[in-house]
Amino acid sequence: MILTRKKLLNSIRNFVYFQPEVFRMLFLGFSAGLPLLLVLGTLSLLLKDAGISKSEIGFASWIGLAYSIKVLWSPVVDNFKLPILSRLLGKRKGWLLFAQVGIAIGLYMISQTDAGTHTQRLVIFALITAFLSATQDIVIDAFRVESNDDKKQGAAAATYIMGYRLGMIVAGAGALKLAANFDWSTSYQVMALCMGVGIIGGLLSPEPPHKKQVLGETDLEKEITETVLQPLAEDKVRLKHKIESSTAFQYFVKAVLSPFVDFFKRYKWWGLVIIAFILSFRVSDIVLGVMTNVFYDDMGFTKDEIADYSKIYGVIMTILGAFIGGYVVNKVKILWCLLWGIVLVILTNLLFAYMATQPKDVGFLIAVISADNMAGGFSMGVLMAYFATLINQEFTATQFALYTSLMTLTGKILGGFSGVNIENWGYPMFFTYAASLGIPAFLLILALLYRERRLSKEQ
Repeated sequence: MILTRKKLLNSIRNFVYFQPEVFRMLFLGFSAGLPLLLVLGTLSLLLKDAGISKSEIGFASWIGLAYSIKVLWSPVVDNFKLPILSRLLGKRKGWLLFAQVGIAIGLYMISQTDAGTHTQRLVIFALITAFLSATQDIVIDAFRVESNDDKKQGAAAATYIMGYRLGMIVAGAGALKLAANFDWSTSYQVMALCMGVGIIGGLLSPEPPHKKQVLGETDLEKEITETVLQPLAEDKVRLKHKIESSTAFQYFVKAVLSPFVDFFKRYKWWGLVIIAFILSFRVSDIVLGVMTNVFYDDMGFTKDEIADYSKIYGVIMTILGAFIGGYVVNKVKILWCLLWGIVLVILTNLLFAYMATQPKDVGFLIAVISADNMAGGFSMGVLMAYFATLINQEFTATQFALYTSLMTLTGKILGGFSGVNIENWGYPMFFTYAASLGIPAFLLILALLYRERRLSKEQ
């Protein structure tokens, strides 16, 4: 039976990835992925070209801590409306436009600042941009969940990730190629214009429906409130009642205390082991990643070569590794997948230590980038799946934000010392050190495997 043109068009419209609420995630994902490298990896090469020392470049990577502590202001973004924009566009779209326009302005201000003579000013602009980028991430995550029903969440997430990676390719390879053929100022001005993709995508998207939150209604919130206010004496009943009925206090209980208390009620003291594992799992990759662009440049690779092999090919290999990780998780117990992931990360990071002792070799660069990015994509994909097993669906957004904040925190802090370490030790020793940072995560996974085996025996 030959499909008529009308039936064919209907089939295309009904395909889940072409549903408007799913397809627009491509544009919002692009908007989320674009600023990340521009305030981290790409920025490090800009600073190097300006004559900034490796030590200072390493400290500048602390800008990325904005992404690690975004959970601190996520309740504000989640619960409060901006005075004018939210009234005109809606709560989510108001915050989204505010963050996106702010990012574009921040990138433009970086383009107008001489990194050599006004380094501190440039870093401040980058920090503001990172803060707004982390805020945008909070909004888009909520936007994605609220705009799609349960059946479309997987497709919406996949479309978002694809857009995110495309944004990273533009911010990595695109920005480096523009800098190589023109200058850094032109590069960042074009990147600022590219934020228009997300702005248009946000403006053309309808405001998602919101579930009205009733504060202090759950048993857990009531239990926490009673525990927190218990120290107040009998003669302070009025003060106790005033605090208990305070909206700000109720938000604090619901948004901050409840997710933590729920986590530890479920996992007891093993929760500390899980948190230590989350804090340590990505340390090795993050610390190494701070200085990779600087390393490639010192090895004699051109910006075009770095763009082609690291920022385009590398991202493709990361996506491939993530897909492999997603497939393996369905076949093997997730803790064993995490164990394999951290072993692969340690081994592939050691390849950088070896490459640092060798002359420039494009073929070996491609091999190292392939192995490193596939290992990173595999381990990251498995880690995201592991987070899903830890989440209580009553606190999905908040607990996921907590886990993703914690997973980068230690690496960002230690990564700030990367430049100092390289200047003191050299690249081979630094990369060996970075690889060794994966050992604590390896040991903690063994502890969690022991817990899992013990629980299975008790059942």
